[in-house]
Amino acid sequence: MNSKSKGILLMKEYLEKASGAGSTSELVDLDEKYKAMLADVDEDGLMELHQAFSVYARSIMQQLEEKESSGKAAELSGKARSEYLKVQQLLDVNQLTYHFQPIVRADNGQIFAYEALMRADGVEGITPFHILKYAELSGRLSEVEEYTFLNVLNMLKDNSESLRGRPVFINSIANVRTSPEKEEEIELLLEEHADIVVIEITEISEFDDSKLEKIKEKYDSLGIPIAIDDFGTGYSNISNLLRYTPNFVKIDRILITDIANNTNKKHFVREIIDFCHENGLKALAEGVETYDELRTVILLGVDLIQGFYTARPAADILPEIHYERRQEIIECRRELEDGRRLKIYTADKYEKVSLERLGKEGYSCIHIGFRYHDGNVTIAGSGNYDSGIHIQCSDGFNGMIVLENAHLSNIAGRPCIDVGSESCVTLCLNGNNRLTGGGIRVDESSKFNTEGDGDLDIQLGDTDYYGIGNDLSSAHGRLEFGHDGTISVSAKSHSGVCIGSGRGGEISIGRGRYTFNTAGASSVGVGAFDGNSKIEILGCDLSMALNGAFNVGIGAVGGNAKIHMIYSSVNVTLNSQMAAGVGSLSCGDADIHIEHMNIHENIHASELSAFGALRGDSDIKMENANVEITADGSKALAFGSKTGSTDLYTDAITLSVELANSLGYITTAKNISNNGGRTKIKLNGSEYDTIPAG
Repeated sequence: MNSKSKGILLMKEYLEKASGAGSTSELVDLDEKYKAMLADVDEDGLMELHQAFSVYARSIMQQLEEKESSGKAAELSGKARSEYLKVQQLLDVNQLTYHFQPIVRADNGQIFAYEALMRADGVEGITPFHILKYAELSGRLSEVEEYTFLNVLNMLKDNSESLRGRPVFINSIANVRTSPEKEEEIELLLEEHADIVVIEITEISEFDDSKLEKIKEKYDSLGIPIAIDDFGTGYSNISNLLRYTPNFVKIDRILITDIANNTNKKHFVREIIDFCHENGLKALAEGVETYDELRTVILLGVDLIQGFYTARPAADILPEIHYERRQEIIECRRELEDGRRLKIYTADKYEKVSLERLGKEGYSCIHIGFRYHDGNVTIAGSGNYDSGIHIQCSDGFNGMIVLENAHLSNIAGRPCIDVGSESCVTLCLNGNNRLTGGGIRVDESSKFNTEGDGDLDIQLGDTDYYGIGNDLSSAHGRLEFGHDGTISVSAKSHSGVCIGSGRGGEISIGRGRYTFNTAGASSVGVGAFDGNSKIEILGCDLSMALNGAFNVGIGAVGGNAKIHMIYSSVNVTLNSQMAAGVGSLSCGDADIHIEHMNIHENIHASELSAFGALRGDSDIKMENANVEITADGSKALAFGSKTGSTDLYTDAITLSVELANSLGYITTAKNISNNGGRTKIKLNGSEYDTIPAG
């Protein structure tokens, strides 16, 4: 048989099968099958003939479907008829809009992605359910598919700044085929946005492997991940995941609803999550609507969360979910990691809370500022009772927390008192209070101050720590201290800061007494690690003993330090390899002004500067002060550094320096101005009446 005869037989066979096709999708499959077969027949005109027959067959099929749909629509009456007509009008003019619902991470509550959810804004009584129902009835599901892709993908262009690179899940009706011209337009847009798109496919049991393979090949070729929606319902089972091999598995809300009280659901969902993790898939719990559901799915190990409880869909792209929800997610995650159950007590606006009562009732966290933004909450302890409780303040809380003989604790490295963003919190200290495991975290956008005549003992125990301020990767808010009691900080850990943070901020110590004792790799008494620090010490008594390889008493390790001290008594003892008593250590400049002070430094380090920047420029002014420096080290300096410029101004001070080094001088300052006072210098055993400079 020649190729022409073979081609004609194939065309005849195609027409016979096409005329008996039961659906458009079946006809599409026939088209693709016979197009491939005809491609092997090298005869001009056959492919064009097939294309003409294909168009004819599709038009017949479309007429039949429209006739069938019209018949079904004619059977509608009353409300259903009205809904049907509204949907037809929506589709006629592409009036579909889309809202974005956040999908959040189950480990930290940050937004991971969004799902674009279809809406009929401005059309009363029409929901996505109505749109899909009547579009299917009228044979227009393909238009819904086209509009969804085109509308959402074009919205990505307009909202790229708000999305900040986070993906958008787009729902696809996978068994519906779009027109060839729209298909091409959609693919071009998908290629353009492939890095921020996830295609979400509802699990459809009637898919055969060949159809699945085509879908996967299409999106794999574009580098676009796939999510399976509504998993766990209908014909779904674990084996189907092996057929789909998606990137994300969305566990249906039917399994999530009331899961906290349903053992069978817990077992089934845990099985799904375990399977996902064993096969490198992300498990997403959808339809989370209560705290108990949130906590349960997190404890089961889910990766992502979506639902009204975390955030509702909105026309505008939400930059982050509500602070309370984020904190709940973080606390539940910690419960999973720590193997302990978190129980939160929400304090009333002016309540006096008994730690002993809450501890016996199993609470581990007190939430202050929930549903109110001001207040005066008292936390009362009794004796040495360790409640095992920590405090969480809501964002925007402006009020007072009173500690009365309170003992708070948290897991090492996590704050005993956590001050949220945009807050102003006053901590009033009465009696003897203690924080164990973690200190007080103050968000960089907030303000924190102290008052009262009680004491606070902070005992830290983590690799990296902070007493009052923020962690080593963050800045802290403004810290003001105005109490009359004692704050003590002790830590035996790797690195940390007693008052301050890693990135710095403003600190004003106006009253009270302070004692710091640390041992580890590196420590800062008051100030910052890598950021700039502005410090005022006004009328207090400060004493510290820091032991480690790199230590700074007051100032910054790797940033600029601006320090003003007046009417205070300061004692700094450092045992280090490299140290700065008051100033900056490894880089950055130091601006130091001391007046009406008693200050004593005792430093042992290979390389040190008692006052100034060890590796930067120093501007040092001392007035009406008693200054004592005892230091030894091969590269020990009393003022400034060897490499940077140093300006030293003294007026009516009593200066006593006892220094041992291999340099033969105590400063490299070129500009030294001494306006009266008494000076006693002992360098390497020799005494001087003036400052020996190098």
